[in-house]
Amino acid sequence: MEIQNAADKAKAVEAEAVEAEAAETAAETTTGFGQSPMLTDPASFDFEKWEKCMTQVLHEMPQELLTESDKQGEPVLRAEIADYLYRSRGVVCNQNQVIISAGAQQLFNHLARILKLMGIEHVCTEEPGYTPVRSILRDWGFSISNIPVKDDGLAIEKLPTNIRTAAYVCPQNQFPTGAFMPVSNRYLLLDWAEENDSLIIEDDYNSTLSNADEAAPTLQGLDGGERVVYMGTFSPTLFPAVRISYMVLPEDMAKLFSRIKDEYDQTCSKTEQLTLARFMHEGFYQDNLNRVRTLYAEKLQIVLEAINACDPKGSFITIENTQSGVNVMLKIDTHARTICLGSSGEERSEEIRLEMTDRMIASAADLGVKVRGVSQLNSNGQIYLTLSYDQIPSGQLSETVKELIQTFKSVIMMGGLDIPSVYEVIRLMNGRPQFLPEHFARLEGSLGAIGKTVPFTYETLEQSITDLAEEGQIKDHNLKLEVDISGHGVLYMNPTHYPSPKQYAEGVRTGLFEGERKNPNIKMMDQALRDATNAAIRERSLYEVILVDRNGQITEGSRSNVFFIKDGEVYTSPLHQVLPGITRGKIIEILNGKGITVHEEPIAASDIASFDAAFISGTSPKVLPIAQMEDASYDVNDPLLRDLMNWYDQTLD
Repeated sequence: MEIQNAADKAKAVEAEAVEAEAAETAAETTTGFGQSPMLTDPASFDFEKWEKCMTQVLHEMPQELLTESDKQGEPVLRAEIADYLYRSRGVVCNQNQVIISAGAQQLFNHLARILKLMGIEHVCTEEPGYTPVRSILRDWGFSISNIPVKDDGLAIEKLPTNIRTAAYVCPQNQFPTGAFMPVSNRYLLLDWAEENDSLIIEDDYNSTLSNADEAAPTLQGLDGGERVVYMGTFSPTLFPAVRISYMVLPEDMAKLFSRIKDEYDQTCSKTEQLTLARFMHEGFYQDNLNRVRTLYAEKLQIVLEAINACDPKGSFITIENTQSGVNVMLKIDTHARTICLGSSGEERSEEIRLEMTDRMIASAADLGVKVRGVSQLNSNGQIYLTLSYDQIPSGQLSETVKELIQTFKSVIMMGGLDIPSVYEVIRLMNGRPQFLPEHFARLEGSLGAIGKTVPFTYETLEQSITDLAEEGQIKDHNLKLEVDISGHGVLYMNPTHYPSPKQYAEGVRTGLFEGERKNPNIKMMDQALRDATNAAIRERSLYEVILVDRNGQITEGSRSNVFFIKDGEVYTSPLHQVLPGITRGKIIEILNGKGITVHEEPIAASDIASFDAAFISGTSPKVLPIAQMEDASYDVNDPLLRDLMNWYDQTLD
């Protein structure tokens, strides 16, 4: 009855795994957020030789294809795998110890069943580690201990003693940290297994493509295959449509699998198994592997150079792990500091991180790039992602990565969107916040307009900015302060793009955009409007778009205020039509102090060509000349404009 009950449970869990595997396969070829396909690189696989092998199978082995697959996997492929593993990784086994399945999740279900039959109820997993494995084992009812990972791999001294346990490890390139377990530690781990009558599950998921400087024998090879279950996959080295994974069991465990294997279906295509066996036998697999190792190493360099070009100082994005061979670990660091928790408590901080992570994954998928979140590593102000670069064509890789980084910056600049919030963008210069009293006063006004008060003092904000700047060694950057309606307040480093000296000298191109803010006097994110204006800016290669309301009147820029100059006098839209910009207010104050007339009055979009000069203002651009707005051209060297640029710079700390 024990075996039958376990079989029923196994089938239920396996059905879920098959469904999850199919969903993951679909997600690798479509975005999951739309119909845009993932980018793929035909150069990453020799399809001609694969086609040759498959044609031979279809022509020469029709009788084989008219029979069901072997429940354990086709013997000819198992023999090829055993031979390949011995030559490439020193794994000691015969074909009877090899189990084949379509993806690793089904194999872990088989393994969980076998462990239960052996009376093992406790499993240790790595922390941080590969969460799908942990989820499968938890679903099977195992008690789980999470063992910390150090620079040299699993903390062996933290493993339990006198308890029969199975320990899951990735010794060659630990996911997600990239930690490498040296040979000395591997022997210590094997000693632990022997002394405690325990097992080791060695996941060698990408050793064939790893570009780590170090290499070490497998635990299975060092052990001789007595206490180590070895797991691997062909997924990174073939192509996404083929999902063939395998595990090598110790002989006594292989005998247990033989007892139960007829209760399961083989989920891996027999045609693909036979094709892969021939592909390996002819030496084509090794040839392709050698070629893509070189290809992926070249792609890694392109990725590193592209990220460095986007963020040479590493102030926003850094690479934590380059050892995989097919992906890199990215750390997005905003140096966030929670100023006040609000009614939602610490959970709100985690919600914001998860929301931003999901939006980054979605934005990557829209570009055809596979990005996954690694929430275990996330901390206050830091979001970790894996970027898979192997399938992106080399010719598209640099620009794709640069565009990806820009979308990540846009996501951070949006802030938390699932709860209404108001915000301020504060400029640091030489480590000091500019116009902080004015920003605090505007924050009070924005919150007051929605019936809320600022949940912290001016002094608390000032100290938080000082601490963030010192902690991140930030001198010149923008900071974003967000306060949502729950009272949760967070301060973080906002991705910053300041105009170049050339843009200050020659001016920028702008265009008109029909759109209105819901409430222009409250600094609150209007995501629909922001998305629409961002799209227009990208499509028309503009620096900024100027909003035109339903009455055909100029109001402000999508993220700035706008001014015009005519006959030595300055014109701008009235305050009730625009966001009360801090820079806008300082400019008007400066002009009034110089005795220059400022007209705050409606400006018709049809009149833009009548002005001599124009400029936009804001925290990042300061005072930035406009060279062109639609078909209207302006004098970027207008004397008043150039004087104003100097006057404003003099007001800054």
